[in-house]
Amino acid sequence: MGLPPPGSPASLLPAAALCLLSCLLSAPRGHACPAGCVCADSHTVDCRARGLPSVPSAFPLDVRKLLVADNHIEAIPADFFIFYGDLVYLDFRNNSLSSLQEGAFSGSAKLIFLDLSYNNLTELGAGTFRSAAKLLKLSLANNRLAGVDEAAFESLESLQVLELNDNDLRSLNVAALAALPSLRTLRLDGNPWLCDCEFAQLFSWLQDNMSKLPKGLNEIQCSLPMENRRIFLHELSEASFSECKFSLSLTDLFIIIFSGVAVSIAAIISSFFLATVVQCFQRCAPNKDTDDEDEEEDD
Repeated sequence: MGLPPPGSPASLLPAAALCLLSCLLSAPRGHACPAGCVCADSHTVDCRARGLPSVPSAFPLDVRKLLVADNHIEAIPADFFIFYGDLVYLDFRNNSLSSLQEGAFSGSAKLIFLDLSYNNLTELGAGTFRSAAKLLKLSLANNRLAGVDEAAFESLESLQVLELNDNDLRSLNVAALAALPSLRTLRLDGNPWLCDCEFAQLFSWLQDNMSKLPKGLNEIQCSLPMENRRIFLHELSEASFSECKFSLSLTDLFIIIFSGVAVSIAAIISSFFLATVVQCFQRCAPNKDTDDEDEEEDD
């Protein structure tokens, strides 16, 4: 078969293919932009206020700043950061998140800023943000958080700003905050804190770390257990919780009761065993004396 004459359409195909391949190879990884979104540059995707029901697909793989605030997104896909591990800034404000799937932040090793405020989150489990070790700011404000596991913020040794304000928190384990050695700013205002004995440890921690609260104790209120009123924490002191020093938690009471029952049962068993041994000894002793008398009579 002969070669096509120069200038014919067939002879131009290899050159066109090479040109197309060259363009694809030279195009930046971030050239694709999701439909309806705006990409100011190859590393920024802006999908704010688009009425989105879920996280858009087909992001540039090297996206670093993702803005999806003011939508109706209900979940962060469990494998999201596996594909977009270059993300350093994620704005997820004002969506419809009610929970965070286990492993949702796996692969988020480069994430520095995370805003999850104005969602419907109700609790944070242990190790929720374990993979985001470089996180500097985490906003969870204006959710419905009623429970935060003491290990929810483990591994966040670089975290400097934590916002937990305007939630439904009545108590918070101090261990959750003690796991944040770099913490500089903490927002806890706007929660229905209950100033009971369980709150005493948190109050003591807040007194020692008052510099981390933007307005000190003046911005945080709590409810008194025996009174139908709220007061600011600056009106309290360590003496306000003096009666808690000798109080026992429900767990402590169960331990004490169980220990008491166990000791009582052991004492009863020991007494029964000892009584049985004594009784056996008493039964055996007369027989021995009788044998001795019989031996004397025989003599």
